[in-house]
Amino acid sequence: MADKSYLGQPELHTRAEHRAALLTYPGNLQEAFRQAQADPKKTLLGASQGIPSTFVTKVIASAKPDFIWFDVEHGIYDRSTLYNSIHAAQHHSEGRTMALVRVPAHDEISLATALDAGASGIIFPNMQTVEDVRDMIKKVYYPPIGNRGFSPWVFTPGISDASLYSEDLFNMKSSNKHVCIIPQIESIKGMANIEDIAAIPEVSALMFGPGDYSADAGLDLTVNGAPHPDLLAAITKFIATGKKYNKPLLGTAHSPAAVEMMLASGYTAVSVLFDAWSLAGAVNDGMRAARDILEKDNKEGTTELVNGKAPHS
Repeated sequence: MADKSYLGQPELHTRAEHRAALLTYPGNLQEAFRQAQADPKKTLLGASQGIPSTFVTKVIASAKPDFIWFDVEHGIYDRSTLYNSIHAAQHHSEGRTMALVRVPAHDEISLATALDAGASGIIFPNMQTVEDVRDMIKKVYYPPIGNRGFSPWVFTPGISDASLYSEDLFNMKSSNKHVCIIPQIESIKGMANIEDIAAIPEVSALMFGPGDYSADAGLDLTVNGAPHPDLLAAITKFIATGKKYNKPLLGTAHSPAAVEMMLASGYTAVSVLFDAWSLAGAVNDGMRAARDILEKDNKEGTTELVNGKAPHS
């Protein structure tokens, strides 16, 4: 028998101040960004998921990161996996983890799936003009901001009509007040227009794509080498624009050193790992350690044989 009921032991409860009334609706990423800008201690830390697996989502969500970034642009997500992964992120973190989804700019099926599943943030890659962003705003938000269509399959009248807001039967207010649009700048043209993009009120945050920007600019791509001066200039402009227009900055870090640099530069949200890279790194480290032990044992065994002794006797 338990000492107390679950409700009688609040220390067991997960603090999820940004969750919606139901975990199938989007968490309040807009408010989370506002708080993180006001207090660096509330900077959002998350993980990037490219492996299209609900099981992987459950494993990541069990650590309760602030967000999981689902990369549908390059990850091989089908519609059902994306939908269920977003639900898994929110349910297995008990509302602590919000779902951010990067969708190809003109993939309305992935976009509708992410929104209907309860994604809190939509990242649009390679946004180059104000017109590009305004088109996305119309698709993401319900009227009067945009013209997003309502899905009857995410709502059960009389059962799931719970909202944090009054007169919000279909949770349209929850979506319009919670969901963030995040344009990703990845080209010379996009960087030329970044101030006009940042000035759009509905733009909730900005993201930079250093790899694609470097390719577009004809710069050498490196993994561990020093970045090209032109890339550094673009990053500096990106950070300065965010500060000028009071827009949160979202970034992905490939190493602890990159995390430290982004935090020092004022990033509001940082994805601190990539699932596939982290898995490969863990396997690589384990294999390297095992091979080192094997090599050491073999050397010690050879020495013992030379001395006329059987190895490990």
